[in-house]
Amino acid sequence: MNGRNEAEPVAGGGYRFRLPDAMAGMAGMVEIELTLKIEGWRMGRRGLPIVTVGRGDRERESFTLEPTRDSQRIAYPLTPDIPAESEMRLGIDGARLAGAPRLHWHPRPRLNGPFLILAPHPDDAELAAGGFYTDQAETMHIVTLSCGEKLKSVDRQYLDGLDRTLEDGTRRKAEWRRWNVYATPLLAGLPPERSTLVGVPDGQGWPLIHDGIPQTPIWPLREARAFNRVELPFSDIDVLEREHVLAALRQMIDGIRPDTILVTDPEFDPHADHRATSLALAMALSKSAHRPTSVMLYANHYRRAYPPGPAFQPAWMPPSSIAIESLFGDAPVPMLWPLDTERQKHKALLLDSMSDLSPRANRRQRRRRARRAGFVPTFAADRDPYFQTAVRSTEYFRVLSGEAFVDGWLRHLDASG
Repeated sequence: MNGRNEAEPVAGGGYRFRLPDAMAGMAGMVEIELTLKIEGWRMGRRGLPIVTVGRGDRERESFTLEPTRDSQRIAYPLTPDIPAESEMRLGIDGARLAGAPRLHWHPRPRLNGPFLILAPHPDDAELAAGGFYTDQAETMHIVTLSCGEKLKSVDRQYLDGLDRTLEDGTRRKAEWRRWNVYATPLLAGLPPERSTLVGVPDGQGWPLIHDGIPQTPIWPLREARAFNRVELPFSDIDVLEREHVLAALRQMIDGIRPDTILVTDPEFDPHADHRATSLALAMALSKSAHRPTSVMLYANHYRRAYPPGPAFQPAWMPPSSIAIESLFGDAPVPMLWPLDTERQKHKALLLDSMSDLSPRANRRQRRRRARRAGFVPTFAADRDPYFQTAVRSTEYFRVLSGEAFVDGWLRHLDASG
């Protein structure tokens, strides 16, 4: 069921809408399309525009909007205890709407374990799905493709002045983030045998997977994979080829036999390593013995956009206008995974344990970030901005069948020649 209708204006301001009978007693979400009047908008004392949605004074959620984008979407979570025909109210502060909000109702897809997350780098699984993978820890596995060792300069080391050369600093960062691959999931109850590192060179995923250009890891594969409890194929080679990565993924997929796989969303996430991870999964699945029932797509980066506002509100729903391209048509179904207050705090702990997210900003850097973001955080103000965008009361995914995922990627490859 994916019903659509428009909210009705209410005297005195705001809008109202009712929960359809078909959604009563079901977990899911309502996608609310908003069209804003943004001409002449200026940042005022009240800060970013806010939309509030709720049932009376209960279950009210506030959503921060982007001030300069006219077409936006928000995703309001629905719980099974909301009675049919319950009236919801929507109000907006700091902006004006150009028309009535449009509603799309989405039941939560049924998902089963075992679960497997493919992460391009350490911290990608936690940013996108730290709450979900904690809730599913009993049957969760994580495969990380790269250590994320790339270091732009020796001035960007985690410990200032520790290494004098870029080569030494890069290897040190690789060691640090390799530790993250196995240590952080322990906080969620995942034992080390369910965390695996492949060892793809950081920043080289797309030429390796898409273009088939062999890459030489800065860290020998045997050393990068030293903490793995699973022996992956081709661990003693010096030059990594596409088939070496696909063979490792097929081994993990056929061994775990996940019913649900989580991977980066190639329609929204423009990061080259993230797109390569998604493509590698499709290529591996096209020749694997096992095919998952469902694929959950997540994005940690967006094109010309950044999730607005502070932490602890519901997850941002990216507008369709920022999609990179269409691979899957209408197949993906949006889904929210709820995180209660304690789970949100636990997710913050997962992020803080990740070396790349834990450096602290000084007062000047924090002021600059606040001006750019349009708000002053009351939580983790000195930490990476991902603490604001990732620590939310819901996690947002798009779900499609394993068949649709593979077919979409293969059609795209055929069309692009």
